[in-house]
Amino acid sequence: MQSLYRASLLSVLLALLVLTGCGRKAEPESEAGAQPAHKEEHADEHADFVKLSDKQIQAANIELGVVRRDFAGAIDAPGVIAVDPQRSAAVSSSVSGRVIDVRKSLGDPIARGDVLAIIDSREVAQFTADAAIAERQRALAEATFQREESLYSQKVSSRQEYDNAKAALDEARARLRLAQQQLRSAGSGAGSGQTGQLRLLAPISGIVTFRQINMGDVVDGHTKLFEVADLGNLSVELSLSPADAGRFAVGAPVDITAENRTARARISQLSRVLDPNTRQVRAIATLADSKANWRVGETVRASIALPATPGAGGMAIPRTAVQTIEDKPTVFVREKEGFAVRHVALGGIAGAYVTVQSGLTGAEQIAVDNTFILKAEHGKGAAGDHHD
Repeated sequence: MQSLYRASLLSVLLALLVLTGCGRKAEPESEAGAQPAHKEEHADEHADFVKLSDKQIQAANIELGVVRRDFAGAIDAPGVIAVDPQRSAAVSSSVSGRVIDVRKSLGDPIARGDVLAIIDSREVAQFTADAAIAERQRALAEATFQREESLYSQKVSSRQEYDNAKAALDEARARLRLAQQQLRSAGSGAGSGQTGQLRLLAPISGIVTFRQINMGDVVDGHTKLFEVADLGNLSVELSLSPADAGRFAVGAPVDITAENRTARARISQLSRVLDPNTRQVRAIATLADSKANWRVGETVRASIALPATPGAGGMAIPRTAVQTIEDKPTVFVREKEGFAVRHVALGGIAGAYVTVQSGLTGAEQIAVDNTFILKAEHGKGAAGDHHD
């Protein structure tokens, strides 16, 4: 009986093994045949492309640039972001007085003619009074001259009386001009409000970059109280060796880099005099900064592209354009619906550039800043496909 039971149990186990084997044999035909091929095709779809709209690209601050052809090298130099001296102005008081109102603070945007502060000044009060008295004297002298001119034409008064009236009018006009000049010298806002008040007005539109004034302060004349600057255009101050400074000219393009930010500038000034302390040549690059990506006083690296004979140089791209994907150097080429992932072979490094040996034609538009965002988006797509 026990042997019969064992034989029956063995038969059941063998049947289960056969069914399990048949199920495993059928599974590769359905999953390994069609479905893995679909997964591989779906993964390839995202392996070489990052789909982004124009709005998404703009929101991510992904900067675009072109491949530099005929690249002959670059000069790497330290730089400092500075205010463009042609777009800044100091505001000071030419008279002494007490500060009774301060209307603008550091960093405030202003328009030309805005009141920055108001100073109560005895000098302004005196200048205003002198101008008012001179104006009344001029009006009286002019009325007297007109009467004497009429009488002289009628042969009623003498020539001497006519000449005296004309001389008095000329003197009154001269005193008025002097009084008005003194009032203007106190400041463009002198006497425009209440008598004795000097209104400090913004000479240009921009941002308040310096403020050295508070309510109740007693200020002396000719002390700088505010500085206003248009920060939409900045300067980059560069220090170069004499040898490097002789390798390019005004107008040369400059790539500015700092902390995952890049910008394109252009040499606007190149000194021909060595700094007596550093023995370096000072150069100025003009940098447009409408998006407020840079701060005055910030240290940066500058790469000045050297001129080359057309056809004599190679291709180069900013180093910030390169990311590593699948252990290969990669750039992101702009296309209609996003960016194509393009593996490239790189050569030597020159300043902020790296030369390209293959993988690009030179006609592409590529992402040159914030490319790590594109790498992250590509990684999300690859990870999503892997787990499907």
